[in-house]
Amino acid sequence: MRIVIIFSIIFFNILMFAFSIAQELPLVYDVENTGADYPEIYLPSFSELPINKALPDPFEWFDGRGRIVNYSDWRYRRAEISAQIQNYEIGEKPVRPDTITASYSAGTLTVNVTVNGNTLTLNSAVSLPEGTGPFPAVIGMVFIPGFGATGSLPDSIFTNRNIATIEFVHNQVTTYSSPSNSDPYYKLYPELNIDNTGQYSAWAWGVSRLIDGLELVQDDLPIDLHHLAVTGCSYAGKMALFAGAFDERVALTIAQESGGGGATSWRYSHSEPNGTVECVDNTDYNWFMNSMNQFSQDNVWRMPEDHHELMAMVAPRALLVTANTNYTWLSNPSCYVCSRACQEVYNALDITDRFGFYIDGGHNHCAIPAAQVPPVRAFVDKFLLGIDTANTEVAVTPFNTDLTPWINWTTPTLSNGTSFFGRTTLIYPSNVQKDLDTTLTFTWSTVEEAQKYLFELSANATFTNIIESDSTTDTVKTVTGLMQGKQYYWRVQVKNMDGSTGPFSGPYKFITYIPLPAMPVLGYVLPLENREGWYTFTWNNAQYAERYRFQISRLETFTTLVTPTVTTSDTLTTVSGLLEGQKYYWEVQGQNIEGSGPWNVTNFITILFAPSDLALQISSSSEITLNWTDNSHREDGYVIERKQEPQTSFSVLDTLKGSGHQYLDNSVDQGQTYAYRIKAYRDSVVSEYSNEASITFTGIKEEQELPTEYSISQNYPNPFNPTTKIKFALPKKGFTKIIIYDLLGREVMTLVNKELQTGYHEINIAANNLPSGVYIYRIQSGNFTQAKKMILMK
Repeated sequence: MRIVIIFSIIFFNILMFAFSIAQELPLVYDVENTGADYPEIYLPSFSELPINKALPDPFEWFDGRGRIVNYSDWRYRRAEISAQIQNYEIGEKPVRPDTITASYSAGTLTVNVTVNGNTLTLNSAVSLPEGTGPFPAVIGMVFIPGFGATGSLPDSIFTNRNIATIEFVHNQVTTYSSPSNSDPYYKLYPELNIDNTGQYSAWAWGVSRLIDGLELVQDDLPIDLHHLAVTGCSYAGKMALFAGAFDERVALTIAQESGGGGATSWRYSHSEPNGTVECVDNTDYNWFMNSMNQFSQDNVWRMPEDHHELMAMVAPRALLVTANTNYTWLSNPSCYVCSRACQEVYNALDITDRFGFYIDGGHNHCAIPAAQVPPVRAFVDKFLLGIDTANTEVAVTPFNTDLTPWINWTTPTLSNGTSFFGRTTLIYPSNVQKDLDTTLTFTWSTVEEAQKYLFELSANATFTNIIESDSTTDTVKTVTGLMQGKQYYWRVQVKNMDGSTGPFSGPYKFITYIPLPAMPVLGYVLPLENREGWYTFTWNNAQYAERYRFQISRLETFTTLVTPTVTTSDTLTTVSGLLEGQKYYWEVQGQNIEGSGPWNVTNFITILFAPSDLALQISSSSEITLNWTDNSHREDGYVIERKQEPQTSFSVLDTLKGSGHQYLDNSVDQGQTYAYRIKAYRDSVVSEYSNEASITFTGIKEEQELPTEYSISQNYPNPFNPTTKIKFALPKKGFTKIIIYDLLGREVMTLVNKELQTGYHEINIAANNLPSGVYIYRIQSGNFTQAKKMILMK
């Protein structure tokens, strides 16, 4: 049965294209995808893709064998573009499922799609003209039922022409702006999730299933299935474009003001001022697969396709796109460049009247100005009602962009012949083999119509670095002199008697012998700045390693992990949520195509948080008191370090045993300036240092009078960079806070947060980590509060 179905598709496609030339190219098709029988193409990984700063040539075969030469080639070239867009942008669009039922009653079309025991239901309101039909129909992309079955186009354009309107309620497939794996579509296909499948793939699939439903209820719902249109505006304009591009049963696609990711070029939009337009860097990644982000920024030049080709997928069917210069975000110049490139495909197919674009301004987003109504009507008249005299030669734009950097290819003159698409099967080495010798005999299958075979061996997937190339009548090829530890690609192309060539088979990838990676050497564990409990683990590169596996556990046996094992190509990873006072074991293993190397010798880290809020005060004529905040509560003690100007480095002053938060330094001299820092320790583990604090020891006399009122001085110097001092007086012993705020009222540094004795105090501030600006410092002690400004000028 399957063979019969496949043969029927092939036979249908041959009929549709072999006898369709120039203006006789079909306006619409009876199947969703006329290129379904085209062999799968090899889709390179990101690292294998070349850089191309011009718009990709829509006429060039993806495997590099040249450009299309016949009208009939377009359906196969279109199939290649479809595969690229699904692989690199939106994720897989599944084919029609086996189990679909539909019914029509009381103005509602109900379609039930069942896959893997789960059912998705589409309920669409249908409005029919008076009469018996069958009626042309427009499918409008709508947010919720009743929101408008003609998108943002005026209803009258369709209802005054006896055209039915049908809603596609996209949230019945997956919810706009907040998709979830529990959405009906993702429950049908658990292997397709919100990470690897964008909503535009799901929504385009949903429109196709709605059309399936129309096919099933023809006896009850009189819709003319050869005259269907899709339309929408903004994000729904993108939706209409993807739906029309991926389903060839749609006769007319109207994508209104679709912006970035729609009828615009990713490449051109990237060239516009950063952040002003929707581009691959800042589009909504609910709509696209997450991995498309690998093409963000200057990596957009590696994208093998662009959206002039998405638009061209509609050909030879009709397409009208609009833009609005009032809204920069829509990337209107990009729409113009993309449209001109798409127009070349319609030109090559000799169907110039089937594509148009209208770029204007002076109106709201998704509003149709009076000037746009006639061209929209013309497209509806010609491609839904069959009025051939309607003028659809539409190309309105305020732009005159130089297209030379973007369109560096020519438009071919196509013929009415049929290309040869014979294809061999690669046998040995198969994809992906490894540990192969440096002398190999490659084999592939015989193709009956083949005159000869072109064998190519390359060091990269794009075959820009060909090592061996040979045209032969044999189906074997022996190559010597391959290098150890290298990755190679090979492919074969068939040529028949009249010189026509088929697509390349492959490429297949193989790897000659490469040793397992060496044991990585563990490096350091660093706290992530200002993130309590976050640590970055680092290690050294291991020879032959392509990636690393990292794991961390509370147990030396690693039978229970703190986090799932991490695989990374970097030599570091960050772990969150580590608890103070706990001991953790960690290890790293190198991997490559051969497998995994040994785990390194297990290392461990004991988490100790650094002390903070170190503050100084002169407590007597011979002592300086250090106070700080304990952050690790199970430490063995503290190391006190000091330096005295003009010294440049700290040295250990003393070691405290047991927990505490105060230290008296009585080895000080009059008139000298001292700086201090402390760190906690336990066993052989030490924490990071506290903040540094400094003070000039002037000494005070025991009989010195105590302050009678609260005060806080202006910091000195002011402005400062990066250190300054603050003096304050406390007439009473009490809990005191001194905090620095930015001008938005956010706390940026706590200087004091503890109980202080009566007396005069001085603190030194080091603001190395703060940016330049104006800050507020505020004291609160008892009922006393006061704030002053300070200026940090770097």
